[in-house]
Amino acid sequence: MKIEPVTLEGRHVRLEPLSMSHLDGLTEVGLDPELWRMIPTRVTTRDEMSAYIQSALDAQKSGTALPFATIHRESGKPIGSTRYGNIDTANRRVEIGWTWIAPAFQRSTVNTEAKLLMLRHAFETLGCMRVELKTDSLNRRSRNAIQRIGAVQEGIFRNHMTTWSGRIRHTVYFSILDSEWPRVKAELESKLARAPERSTQPRRVDTLSDQQIEDLHRLFQNEWWTTGRTLDDVRTMLDNTRVVVGFADPKTGRLIAFARAITDSVYKALILDVIVDQSARQTGLGKRLMDAIVSHPTLADVKHFELYCRPELLPFYQRWGFSEIDASLRFVRRSSTRNGDRDGSSIASTGK
Repeated sequence: MKIEPVTLEGRHVRLEPLSMSHLDGLTEVGLDPELWRMIPTRVTTRDEMSAYIQSALDAQKSGTALPFATIHRESGKPIGSTRYGNIDTANRRVEIGWTWIAPAFQRSTVNTEAKLLMLRHAFETLGCMRVELKTDSLNRRSRNAIQRIGAVQEGIFRNHMTTWSGRIRHTVYFSILDSEWPRVKAELESKLARAPERSTQPRRVDTLSDQQIEDLHRLFQNEWWTTGRTLDDVRTMLDNTRVVVGFADPKTGRLIAFARAITDSVYKALILDVIVDQSARQTGLGKRLMDAIVSHPTLADVKHFELYCRPELLPFYQRWGFSEIDASLRFVRRSSTRNGDRDGSSIASTGK
């Protein structure tokens, strides 16, 4: 496995070897504090950007990293950076990370194509048998984005590192194996092929922004099975759900459809909270939502999908092969006594 500087060309981005010649361009787009909030280091000035680039070049010189500048092909300008790191040639593995993208180009095809380029080079040129990715346990957007490209979560390293703010960070590790690469590649190429067609249609979002989490909370208040969930409940739910699919209004970014699944990744997947905003119903969005959730890469090997619904919705779900189970079986539920004050099983009083 020979690691050396290389330029990776895509339709939308070009990944070229990082150098000090990129300093001014990266400084122009890379000083937004929000970019560095969940990253161990922080860059807020031109001098700090220079030190950041130099640190990457030093790692390259030592043989542990191969850094890139992410170039927007249409404008020819730098819009971010990424790299291979923790290179282990003996064991044929690399990590993809240290990735940041200018806010104006986030939630676009840029990151998807960059990941495709780097993964393809790692598996098909370098001959890697494993590619690792990791992120802050609190970075919900990054965790969901990594899962969306088909990586498998392996575990959480507790108290893994100290961030620039002094916070002790837990780190979530993911990986893609060479045996999984053909499926991951096909999914990424499919996403890129579909991207232009969705410019005027509701945009798929597998990673919810803070505003979209608030949108989801509001959607929940209009449904009988989710009314009463607090915003903190929704955040905790998302943190602990591996498979999430949403759709957003293409103009405003407002979340207008959502579904999630909990799964053991082998035998069963339970689809939950399928919801479409009243304004977007009867438009085919419900079908797109269900298509997306049942074809999610994380659920590719699941043998059985399950959900529960009102009787009048059964014909809708039958399109995906759902049917009523044996009449001798019953769906049962037990409410937790630890949260009795939420479901009415205990009463709290206040005084004035």
